[in-house]
Amino acid sequence: YLVVLATAESRRVAGRTYGAARAVSLAVWALVTLVVLPFAVFARLDEEQGRRQCVLVFPQPEAFWWRASRLYTLVLGFAIPVSSICVLYTTLLCRLHSMRLDNHGKALDRAKKRVTFLVVAILAVCLL
Repeated sequence: YLVVLATAESRRVAGRTYGAARAVSLAVWALVTLVVLPFAVFARLDEEQGRRQCVLVFPQPEAFWWRASRLYTLVLGFAIPVSSICVLYTTLLCRLHSMRLDNHGKALDRAKKRVTFLVVAILAVCLL
C-alpha cells in the first residue's frame, strides 16, 4: 500500500523513512513470531514407521485443543490477513483512482488500469 502510493504522497507524510520501514517490518515479524509461538510449544518430534515427523501434541481434552488450534489458524492465518489485504488494496485503488494530474493524463489512466488489474489478480489469488 505504502510503496504504490509513495510516489504521490511520500514527500507530504512525515516519518516515511527507511528506518521507519525497517521498524514496521521488524514489528510485523515479531507479531508473526508471537502468533506461531503456540504451535512451537505443542510441536514434538515423533518417530513413526522409521521416519521422524513433527506432530502437534495437545494436552487433555485433546479434542478441544485441536478445535481451538483450527479456529486460531483460521482467524489469525486466514481471516485477518485476507481481510487486511482486501481493505488495504481496496483503499489503494480508491486513492489511486482519485488522483488527478494536469499532464500525462493518458499515461496515468493506463497505469491505473494496470495497477487495478494487478490488484484484482492479487486479491483473487489470496482468496483462492
